[in-house]
Amino acid sequence: MPLFHFALCRNGRTIGPTETRDCPDCGMAFRAAREMIRVLREADALPEGDREHTLRVSYVDHSTLFDLPLNLRI
Repeated sequence: MPLFHFALCRNGRTIGPTETRDCPDCGMAFRAAREMIRVLREADALPEGDREHTLRVSYVDHSTLFDLPLNLRI
């Protein structure tokens, strides 16, 4: 299975640790990212100014797959 990196970013810069997960494809990486955002939201652990924050998902070579805004209600 491919490895994907998940990182919390502010204004395009990584903040905090990066989590690495095995996901069978890009669609499952998207679902994992959406779930991570949901968990942060439910734990009320979203950083202040969440409009500037994204969850960046990248391939193992660190090329970006996508950035999901934390304020996106999906």
